[in-house]
Amino acid sequence: MFSQTLYIQWKWNRDTLAFYTALAFSAPLLILWIALPHLGLSSARELVRVGEVIGITIASIAVVAGLTVAWQGYGVDERAGHIYTLSLPVTRAHFLALRAATALVILVIPAAAVWLGALLATGQVHLPPTLRGYAGTMALRALLASWLAHACMFALRYSAGRRAKIVLGILVALMCAASAVAITAPGTRVFFSHVGDFIISNPGPFGAIFGRWALIDV
Repeated sequence: MFSQTLYIQWKWNRDTLAFYTALAFSAPLLILWIALPHLGLSSARELVRVGEVIGITIASIAVVAGLTVAWQGYGVDERAGHIYTLSLPVTRAHFLALRAATALVILVIPAAAVWLGALLATGQVHLPPTLRGYAGTMALRALLASWLAHACMFALRYSAGRRAKIVLGILVALMCAASAVAITAPGTRVFFSHVGDFIISNPGPFGAIFGRWALIDV
């Protein structure tokens, strides 16, 4: 059952997965090649700045890849009227577990491309003794970020279904309301700041995505 579900996931996502894999591999190299003639990379500060740009780009690619895989899977089920799901001799919980697990497996592919591209990029520059390249760490963070993004979208789509857009709208409205309260009532800013730090900072639930990304750092 796992291998069949994995094949179905691959069949549905291979085109978009190939795009994100190529993008994840080429992004570190392209950014470095663009930066070399303009910055000259003559100082450690410039190298760190370029490494941060690469990191932010990889983070964005990883998150979008995870969201796309989750959205694509539910979209196929919805267009087919969930017939494939209903035809399987397993419970819905078992089916969703298989679908989520196989999606996590195929998301390893763009993460591996991140590692290869970042490794080649750092190998093309001479790093001073104070700096290091973090190709493996960035690839691991890209994998975790894509898994987290996929988990969030997967949970939203399969729990809310066609009401997913409404739920997203409510979440955005709540965020806007919290921002408005923080602006109009300065006394609440400390509370909202602590809540925001907990959500986006390590070891918060979204720390893997919103933390500092850098291919080249001290």
